[in-house]
Amino acid sequence: MLSSLRFSVPADARYRVLAPEVAAKYAALAGCPETEATAVLTEVDRAAARLAGAGENISLVFEADGQELLVTLSSGAQSATVRRVLPSEK
Repeated sequence: MLSSLRFSVPADARYRVLAPEVAAKYAALAGCPETEATAVLTEVDRAAARLAGAGENISLVFEADGQELLVTLSSGAQSATVRRVLPSEK
């Protein structure tokens, strides 16, 4: 099981780009194939852009329990969640 990760980035686009990059790396560590990690990157990027006007910072929580990857983004009173089913281990 992968440890959870929490961090926040300023909502400013210059810093917000860190969120999807970290999401892709975390997805790869969780066992997602490259195409799925790229999809997580894209979804987190879109979610962060939608939340950018809701507050000064965007908080991200990454969790993986061996079955599912969950990225929760929040800013102000808004939030978004990105989920991926992880490949089963053989």
